[in-house]
Amino acid sequence: MSIWVWLEGLAYSYGYPGVFLLALMCNLTFFLPAPLVVPIYAMGVTHSPLLLGLSSGVGSAIGEFSSYFIGKSGSEIIMDRYGRQVDFTRRLLERHGAFLVFLFALTPLPDDLLLVTYGVINYDLRKAFSAMLLGKILMNAIVAYAGKYSFEFVWGSVVSLSLFQLLLLGIPVVVVAAYLMRQDWTDLLLRLEDEE
Repeated sequence: MSIWVWLEGLAYSYGYPGVFLLALMCNLTFFLPAPLVVPIYAMGVTHSPLLLGLSSGVGSAIGEFSSYFIGKSGSEIIMDRYGRQVDFTRRLLERHGAFLVFLFALTPLPDDLLLVTYGVINYDLRKAFSAMLLGKILMNAIVAYAGKYSFEFVWGSVVSLSLFQLLLLGIPVVVVAAYLMRQDWTDLLLRLEDEE
């Protein structure tokens, strides 16, 4: 049995403390990512979406900060290899600060990599954690509320699809994800910044 299956079972069995632990483990490091939205979405049907948002948001925010400390402890190595990206991020932080952490926490943007950079440049831990906490609580509460109001419809729709139909729906997702992963986002953002 996979550790993630065990953790999901723990979340379903122990409610909010189990969800906290699941969120903590799913976000503890970007080396072992695991999807948290599926169990939060499904549990929104039977649990309070607000309490799910709080428990999973706190667990997620604490877990995500492993990336901050990885960046802080490996700052010299990271600067040698990714100095250009770190300098660009530092300039963004001078303008937008904690709002970027909040935005990345609220959306599927790669907040792990952002937090590594925050650790490298020794960004204010309290500001970053507060913004991460608020974004994660809000994001997980939205997912839980979505589950509360749409799970039965979505589940009924998915169950009625054939394997072929599911594959057809999945192909565009895989193509878009592959395209987005291959992009040099730093280069694109630097070009946009030069145009301003």
